[in-house]
Amino acid sequence: MKSVPVILFFLLLHSSAALACSCIGAIGSEKEQVAAAYQRDALVFVGRVLSVEKVVTTDTLWVSDTGPLEQRVRLTQHETFRYTFAVARKYKGLTTESRVQVSSETQSASCGREFKVGSAYLLYGFQVSEKYPADGGPATPIAPYFATSLCNRGQELREVKRAELKQLKKLAKAG
Repeated sequence: MKSVPVILFFLLLHSSAALACSCIGAIGSEKEQVAAAYQRDALVFVGRVLSVEKVVTTDTLWVSDTGPLEQRVRLTQHETFRYTFAVARKYKGLTTESRVQVSSETQSASCGREFKVGSAYLLYGFQVSEKYPADGGPATPIAPYFATSLCNRGQELREVKRAELKQLKKLAKAG
């Protein structure tokens, strides 16, 4: 009987982490959802994952205007995965590239998405061109890169319906 409270505690802890990623639910028919995602996202393609690397960035966060420097400044680290894809079919956002790098958060609780090296995916992504500081200050321009999340459409290619690929082909032709 003692194990029941412990099990409940771990279930609640686990479920709260799963709820941290919050996406706006898709509205409309499947065809309307595909069209909306194509319109919204900057990148749509089919590709195979060639490699993955963990990228760690360190930022300086000012927490106080007084006291010694080591008490006024905190260093924060942020981890993402950077995936390299071999592009098989381009629908949007790529011109002549045969490879593209796409980043995603390392944790699903932060809406991160994991991809398996060697697997093929239909991927929708967005372009990041500004960095927002952790302290809520103004955004600063950065070198643009592509990213994706659990909130973007996309899945392993073997699970994608043919109707979606046909629709994407039509949307790409229409420009």
